[in-house]
Amino acid sequence: MELEEVIEAYFDCRHNKRNTMNALRFEIDYETECIRLWEEIEARRYEPNRSIAFVIEDPVKREIFAADFRDRVVHHIIARRIYPLLEKQFHPDSYSTQKGKGTLYGIQHIEQHIRDCSEDYTRDCYIMKLDISGFFMSIEKQKLFDCVMRFVGRHFSGQEYDELEYLLEKTIFNRPELDCVFKVPRRKWKGLPANKSLLGTDGKSGLPIGNLTSQLLALLYLDELDHLVTGEWGVVHYGRYVDDMVLVHPSKQHLLDVRNKISDWLEAHGLRLHPKKMYLQHYKKGVKFIGGVIKPGRKYVTNRTTGRLFSKMSRFDHILGDARKVGKQVLKELLATMNSYLGMMCHYDAQRLFRRVLARLSARWYRFVYVSSRARRHKLVLRQAYA
Repeated sequence: MELEEVIEAYFDCRHNKRNTMNALRFEIDYETECIRLWEEIEARRYEPNRSIAFVIEDPVKREIFAADFRDRVVHHIIARRIYPLLEKQFHPDSYSTQKGKGTLYGIQHIEQHIRDCSEDYTRDCYIMKLDISGFFMSIEKQKLFDCVMRFVGRHFSGQEYDELEYLLEKTIFNRPELDCVFKVPRRKWKGLPANKSLLGTDGKSGLPIGNLTSQLLALLYLDELDHLVTGEWGVVHYGRYVDDMVLVHPSKQHLLDVRNKISDWLEAHGLRLHPKKMYLQHYKKGVKFIGGVIKPGRKYVTNRTTGRLFSKMSRFDHILGDARKVGKQVLKELLATMNSYLGMMCHYDAQRLFRRVLARLSARWYRFVYVSSRARRHKLVLRQAYA
């Protein structure tokens, strides 16, 4: 491995992490830190540092183990090598963690699949949605490692193979839950199901949610299933976002038969379908998928997403009521949050929702921002006095 590869991975890594304490400590003397990390990898002395553990509540309660910044650099080294090859192999309707294949892409493609299968809403077809139970916590590390190394073995040899094998082994078999820094009190884990936490695993299964490598390798782990569903099992209209699958077919019975095949495949790979999260309905009933509701000829924002938006607006409204709390950082966060939601809404039939948002903007908001609208696209803009 060349030192330049570590430095390039560092620049990739810091792109969205420059304000964290770990990133700032590394950046103070990044050349020395990169050299030290490179030397450790070359000498096979690299060991992951302690992660920071916390729980988030939005959009759902979830445990996060945030890797140390230098370990994120290692994750980017791995990703830089294998992502271009993974991208060619991944099923075209496998979404998430890929450039240009986020939630909006997934929703638009599922909408197109429903339109195509129903012949532009003139022919009966059915939508089946499935969910894998405790996906990240249920992945067996040895099976994942074997799967990844089979892939690596098809594309790499010699020193490159050995380096990837070493870094992947250190990353996949790492147990951050054994020695971590708890950012929030342990009581925050109360109510979190055991199959949603690394703290409840035996170390043989489970990947930390949030790590780049966890996301990429999890996609690879299910890639074979994606190709089976659309190939051998005959469901051409299909899409998956991490552990959420949507299948569309003219025959309800065929979908049920494929569900059994999916269940058998998952069990053979240490996973299982969530017993209470199967949805099977005529396309006219629509389907909820990754934050959107897809119905014939239209798309809506889910009630959950709308609720999160109004909850955040209430928090900002409270802050804006006290001018002493309103600084540049608050206004920056407000603009980023609100314009993210408003930008998302322009891709949905959300004019009624936008009017509800406008109705909630009190005079205290307009003191700092104004609404700019053009061609059904809306955004908040900071007033000149606060820019």
